[in-house]
Amino acid sequence: MNTNDDDADLERVEFDFGRARLVNRPLPPEGFGIVIDGAVGYSLRLVPSNKILGRFASTREAWPAVLAAVERGMPPRCLVLDWHWANGRHGRVASGRMLVLTARSGLGLDVIADRARAAR
Repeated sequence: MNTNDDDADLERVEFDFGRARLVNRPLPPEGFGIVIDGAVGYSLRLVPSNKILGRFASTREAWPAVLAAVERGMPPRCLVLDWHWANGRHGRVASGRMLVLTARSGLGLDVIADRARAAR
């Protein structure tokens, strides 16, 4: 394979990434929430009894309730966060340990310490 770097038609273009900046981007709020298209509400339920522990307008409102349930001694595998549409349809957002890790992360808490504690 022959390459000809001395070709006068080729120009090297270099971009200075140090001057690049994001424009018109809103600053992220503390923590995050999960948004399901069309969902009008969310609920936290306990399985296998399907008892509703709380209803929420957003997942960001549900994160503290998830962590409070775990702190009260409920096993993470028994917690499910569901979304609800206005027409009655519903589905699962997250459940189990993944729900607890997502809630901790959504509140801006350390997730790695929780994983290390679970590994013991």
